Amino acid sequence: MDWFGYWFSWYTILPCFLAYVVTPAAAFVFFGRFCGTFVKWGWCALYVLFYMGVIGLEYLFHIKGCGGLVMEVVLLAVFGWIAFGRPRREVLAAAALTQSVLSVTGGILSWIDHRVFSPLVMSMSRQTLIRSGDGVRELLKALGILALFFAVLKIFGKTIEEAKGKVLVWLTVPVFFISMVERIIQVSLYGDSLVFDTVSGEYGALIEIRHGEMLFLQVFAGLCLFLTLFVCERLVKIFQEIQKVQLLEQQAKVQEIYVQEAALRYQQTRGFRHDISNHLGVLSRLIAEGQTEEAGRYLADLGELASGLSWQAQTGNAAVDALLGSKLSAARQKGIQVFCDVKIPKHSNVKDLDWCILLSNGLDNSIKACENLDEESRYLKVETRKKGNFYLILMENRCDRELKRVPEDGTGLSNIRAVMEKYHGRVENEVSEGLYRLKLLFVDP
Repeated sequence: MDWFGYWFSWYTILPCFLAYVVTPAAAFVFFGRFCGTFVKWGWCALYVLFYMGVIGLEYLFHIKGCGGLVMEVVLLAVFGWIAFGRPRREVLAAAALTQSVLSVTGGILSWIDHRVFSPLVMSMSRQTLIRSGDGVRELLKALGILALFFAVLKIFGKTIEEAKGKVLVWLTVPVFFISMVERIIQVSLYGDSLVFDTVSGEYGALIEIRHGEMLFLQVFAGLCLFLTLFVCERLVKIFQEIQKVQLLEQQAKVQEIYVQEAALRYQQTRGFRHDISNHLGVLSRLIAEGQTEEAGRYLADLGELASGLSWQAQTGNAAVDALLGSKLSAARQKGIQVFCDVKIPKHSNVKDLDWCILLSNGLDNSIKACENLDEESRYLKVETRKKGNFYLILMENRCDRELKRVPEDGTGLSNIRAVMEKYHGRVENEVSEGLYRLKLLFVDP
């Protein structure tokens, strides 16, 4: 037998190209869409090379079933984590979903192959049809995979994009289970070997397969995949409603705190007005006695006292000015050293309420952290930067030096993340040597 001619013939190269280049490349592109990004072809080509390496390891060490499935899912997840920069649990869920689509499509087409396609080709006993059978089979598989990927994206694309955090973790388990069942059926029942009786002309697998039950199982697996995504869609909507309620509660809390702070400022202003006549009397006597230097010093002290009653913020947004004036005045009265450089675009499409939620929650957390420190160590800074449509809010404050890792999200940071998701933003926070930093990067529509 001419092995060289066999391996380098079109009927051998074509199915290998479809199975080990086209199919994994298509899967990686849709995997990127599940992760919410578009794939660069360089990363796609690199993934295909690694995929062929994994398949080679599976054949070399006879790793079949769940072992091979886990290797393929992990490979996708690692590439998603490195190439797309997405969180690990998100890429793991997207990888499991991608593999589930591949497994369901492969299972249905394996049934069609064993029940319809291969018996038809072998019964014709034509060498050309037999040689082209593998290529046609892999082409049908690639088309089926593309069709199912498009269907999933069209129906559940928005849900997959919005599903974050725990919802994605819950999605990972059922879709991976579907992939695992399909892989076990593929290896245990269909296998990779075929039997053709040249005497009777019958064609089949190494073991007897009840094709009716297998068809039902394959279709049911596909339905389970779509039902799982439907449940995920319901969960996403429930979480969105919960976030809306939490935001409303946060708004009410902000209003309550603002009223309390306004009442405090009113009492301080009232006391200052009550004493202003005494201060003016002292100034009059100093001037009348010719003690101008003393009068100047007294007037300077009086100016500091007056400025301490309020913080004059000029951000270009009246609502934010009022918020910063309230928060930063309260911070200064608690002995916190404050630095503020915030500018809000005049033609911003970010709602005033969203600006206030981002800044108020961040400042509340900063002030609370500073209150636990010695007065000389209390410090917070808030500033903004804008480049094109990208907007960056930076918040920084002193914290306990014993704090080595970022605390878990509380209500404040959860509300910040909810607002940032509306503007496709990114939240980053870190702790380093007694300093906590919060960075909010988003697009101003």
